[in-house]
Amino acid sequence: MHELPDGRVFVDYGPASMVITARRQGAPAVDLAKAAFPLIQDALGEIAKALPVLRQYSREGDFSQLEGLPRVMAEAALAIGEETLTPMAAVAGTIADAVADWIFARGADLVAVNNGGDVALRLGPGQQMRMGILPDLEGAISQVVTLRAEDGIGGVCTSGLGGRSLTRGIANSVTVFSSRCALADACATHIANCSYIDSPRVHTCLAGELEPESDIADLRIVCQVEQLEPEETRRSLEQVRREALRQLEWGNLISVAADIQGRQLWVPEPLDNT
Repeated sequence: MHELPDGRVFVDYGPASMVITARRQGAPAVDLAKAAFPLIQDALGEIAKALPVLRQYSREGDFSQLEGLPRVMAEAALAIGEETLTPMAAVAGTIADAVADWIFARGADLVAVNNGGDVALRLGPGQQMRMGILPDLEGAISQVVTLRAEDGIGGVCTSGLGGRSLTRGIANSVTVFSSRCALADACATHIANCSYIDSPRVHTCLAGELEPESDIADLRIVCQVEQLEPEETRRSLEQVRREALRQLEWGNLISVAADIQGRQLWVPEPLDNT
């Protein structure tokens, strides 16, 4: 655990690699950020005990006996309505939510817990935060949006090619803004998967060939995408749009930004960038 020059705190512990921003009346609340470390330890231990169940697909898993954070993960995955999603799709967002809730409840009025790119936000009345959209890991920020307390956004998560997790889709990125980070995490994973198209320019392999211990080891994931034809990109973006609208109707998200080989899409409309 290291305090950064600007008052943020970096925590690297097991699979959790997070940067914690906590502010109280405009000043860094470093004490609160550091005090959250035992919570991260406990969260990872709690989830580890439930891993055999959390690695099961929604279509076949019995999650009724889960409690605490594992139950939160399962509920987020089930809310998406995708049979091949496992609760592990929400693990990073769930931990980020838990840390953000804990810090916010203890007096911080602005909290951002960035858990490897999955960000839990807690903004008190009158607070706001500017956030950059990175459509491609090899590119630059394409847009900066201003998130305000009244927007109701508590989680921003991105999934796509080149990220730290495997993807079944071809999108460079799908960024989901939702009320909770756990829900945004599961949503981003699923909607990015929905970008997949069958094409000789899209190369796949079994997830287990790259990560034998993956929770989706028996499913095919995208390992390389060549330059697509314009019609293929259009078709993929349309699939993303349809699924994003469905998740919006179900109340699982507030907004989505997607990028497929430089072509971008917002659903339902771009967030405020003032």
